[in-house]
Amino acid sequence: MTIPDNPREDVAVPHAPVVPPPDSPPSTEEDPLTVIDQRTREQLVAAQHAAVAAAAEVACLLQRGLRLKSEPLYDAAFTQTLRTWWEQVAEQIGTHHLHADHALRRVRSWARYYLTGEPAATAPGTLFDHALAHASRAAARQFLSDTGEMLAEHTTRLDTAKDPIS
Repeated sequence: MTIPDNPREDVAVPHAPVVPPPDSPPSTEEDPLTVIDQRTREQLVAAQHAAVAAAAEVACLLQRGLRLKSEPLYDAAFTQTLRTWWEQVAEQIGTHHLHADHALRRVRSWARYYLTGEPAATAPGTLFDHALAHASRAAARQFLSDTGEMLAEHTTRLDTAKDPIS
């Protein structure tokens, strides 16, 4: 899988959270699908904000004529790639009408393939190319870590919802 160079900025999770009517009593147990949907939206928004902030920092340094160091460039490449992974989850939810947990699992499989199954580059690259590839791999690992925790918590919620005795 290759991460696109220009992620769509307009991708967002298309549906609103399920909120009970104001006159109904609040539930003590939240629906597991609602919880993971909400957490997925929160992660998407956080990734989008982080990418915009990192890009703005690089642009600010360039506009002011300041020395451009590796940290802001790495942060921009990392956050842009992480944002792309989360936007792919949102696209799966919106385009294919998947539940958030299914979309997360699908995109996780792509991220795993990206890290382990992609063939090595055939042409030598510059040091900058290698740094960008490192940032991209680090973002994929971060995505896998974050979504792994989310799905583990989701599985626990599902088990608790199915077996309320324990």
